[in-house]
Amino acid sequence: MKKNRLASHLAFQTGMTRSNSFFLVFIFCLATFFVAPNSFAQSERAKLEKQKADIIRKIKENEKILSQTAAQRNTSLGRLKALNNQISSRSSLITAINSEVNILNEEIAENQSIVDAMERDLKALKQEYAQMIYATQKTSSGFNQLTFIFAASTFNQLFMRMKYIKQYGEARQKQVKQIEVVQQNLTDQILEIEKQKENKQALLNDELTENQKLQGLQLEQRRLVTQLEQEEKRIRQELDKQRESERELTNRIEAIIEAERKAAAAANIDMTALTSAFEKERGKLPWPVDEGFVSSKYGLHAHPTLKRVQINNKGIDIQTGSNAVVKTVFPGKVSAIMSIQGQGITVLIQHGEYFTSYSKLKAVTVQKGQDVRPGDVLGQVLTNSDNVSEMKFRIYGKKGAVNPETWLQSKTN
Repeated sequence: MKKNRLASHLAFQTGMTRSNSFFLVFIFCLATFFVAPNSFAQSERAKLEKQKADIIRKIKENEKILSQTAAQRNTSLGRLKALNNQISSRSSLITAINSEVNILNEEIAENQSIVDAMERDLKALKQEYAQMIYATQKTSSGFNQLTFIFAASTFNQLFMRMKYIKQYGEARQKQVKQIEVVQQNLTDQILEIEKQKENKQALLNDELTENQKLQGLQLEQRRLVTQLEQEEKRIRQELDKQRESERELTNRIEAIIEAERKAAAAANIDMTALTSAFEKERGKLPWPVDEGFVSSKYGLHAHPTLKRVQINNKGIDIQTGSNAVVKTVFPGKVSAIMSIQGQGITVLIQHGEYFTSYSKLKAVTVQKGQDVRPGDVLGQVLTNSDNVSEMKFRIYGKKGAVNPETWLQSKTN
């Protein structure tokens, strides 16, 4: 009777193991898949980390520029522009940190749901294994396997009994291994969640710090705007002088460009190749200075402090550090070097039918007629009485001035 019960139990357990094999393999694959970080989330976090690194680099650059403006006078438009830029950069950094925190929250929630499912599966596996052990003890009490095997009436029956005992032993070993695998994956998943929580807390601490710095900058910005508004008369006088000098600069540049084009046409000089080469670099030109930010954009825009006053910029102003080196952005020939009160020294370079101009320099290292290559040093940026180092960069196309920012490489501001 015990022999028949054991044979039946062996057959039942073998069938049960086969029927559950797909389920157990599925659990194993599921656990193995989710122990690794979500590839999409990992990719997004990598992008955010790069974005944060770029912003932090710009913040450090701009902090030096901001500190330079404070050395001479705290109440200047240059300092306000530097403050505005820092506020914008730190706001972007906080946004990037928030995005990374949100991704981590999603990962933690997803991983926690996986841990819960794996814990339920592990419990089921252990219960199933316990039932197998209990059934084995119950059916084999006082029973000798050798007696069971050699009590077979035929050789075929002997073989089948040996096969049953072997399969049952393998089923128990397989169940143990599956429990160990799921247990290990569960442990790894829990460790991953703990690591994610630590990263999240570090990000939240960074966010708190950045918010405090941002609030300090915004407080100084409001104070500075109030002070500058009280100096409206002085600022208007400076703006009038600036407009006059820029008008003179524009007129002289445009006159030289027209003369250069007429001379090229008269000499039947073909500028197609160089013009085409320049046009292909749209959005890829290097910046004329290594560090800095756009302090005044191209085109018509509101004055930083004067109400109902518009500024029409033919190029972009780039605020940078003291003694910053200015470099050529594309191969060309120096068409002119001119000095204008309020605009410092200007270098005009021809690139076929296109021209680039670099103004507000205090010294130059090139000569008229000289051929230049990208990265060649033209001179150094002029620092004004407010201790603000700022250059003006323009690009002239076939029909006049164009927006330089659309031609330069993208840069975190």
